[in-house]
Amino acid sequence: MLILLEGLPGAGKSTNSGLLYRQFERHGYKTRWVHEMERPHPVLFFQEACLSIDEYKSWIERHNLEESQMGPVVQIRNASVGVDLLELAWHHQGVLSDAALKELQDKDVWKFTIEEYMEAALEKWRHFAHQIGQEPEQVALLDSCIFQYQIFSFQLANAPKQALDQFVQALWEIVLPLDPRIIFLYRASVDDAIEHLRQARGESFFKQIWERDRHRPYYTDRPDKVESYFEFLVDFHHTALELLDKAPCPKLPIEVTAGDWPHYEREMLTFCDLTSISDAQVNYTTGEFVNKELGFVLQVQQDSNGLTMIDPNGNKHRLHPRSATELYIHDLPVLLNVSVVERIVIEGANLLNRWTETGLVFTKTT
Repeated sequence: MLILLEGLPGAGKSTNSGLLYRQFERHGYKTRWVHEMERPHPVLFFQEACLSIDEYKSWIERHNLEESQMGPVVQIRNASVGVDLLELAWHHQGVLSDAALKELQDKDVWKFTIEEYMEAALEKWRHFAHQIGQEPEQVALLDSCIFQYQIFSFQLANAPKQALDQFVQALWEIVLPLDPRIIFLYRASVDDAIEHLRQARGESFFKQIWERDRHRPYYTDRPDKVESYFEFLVDFHHTALELLDKAPCPKLPIEVTAGDWPHYEREMLTFCDLTSISDAQVNYTTGEFVNKELGFVLQVQQDSNGLTMIDPNGNKHRLHPRSATELYIHDLPVLLNVSVVERIVIEGANLLNRWTETGLVFTKTT
């Protein structure tokens, strides 16, 4: 089964992906949650170079490299090779010459034309669907993948809406054998959605996205100010609703303005043929945990909401028991292994934030 969660940024996709991830596992399903910011991402592109097989072999030969040297940072697919540029920068800086690295950076998919992107993306989705199809009993949760990332990519490029429609239809054809279902979280008023996002993430979030994208074709004939990003979100919302209407699978749209999350959660669980299984009562060590090598600090606390964690970026997350020695993070597919007293080992998915790297060890200081 493939569960797709979509909606405007800030609608609750990651939080509710986390809910479903925990509940599917508690019901005995082998479950994979693919977060929007997973690294390397199985269907999207973040900090990833993409080369054809022939381009990759030529690059290896021209720079006198051995394929074994690149093993930790590459993903070999049927017709292409992905290179994790963050992994390369963090752990393998001495492997490549400046010229070899520059060639990879020039093949960062975010620099591709929309036509080049479509070719690379379709191949990546096919590879993912083939892998998931090998384990038909597995549940896969995809957050922001089939609508949000695609709308951003096409809309920023000012690509024709018909091109986006055809591309998303091609994605549906790839994933339909995986028994997909889609949950769409939204607010009827986009202005309300923008204000909610402002309250949740702060004005700096809008400025960050605006500065990142302001020179893209979408903004060419629009006012050079952050409010143009709000126009982008209005267009995004209308396009997402159109794509939802055309989605050839079971769908659950949930209008969340009233904030009745217990009701919305019951709707989602019913849609996924699940019942709610509550957190087990387990005691864990609290305090400050430090990774001295990178200078990262995790603060694990007990408060009125239960066990919580403040990550190295200052973001607060609820924690939930997975077992006597493991904790879920409420809105991230990262796990905390606490099997050794006064130590946390990071497990689960690697995300773009470096503190989520699998294997990082945090030791209790207070």
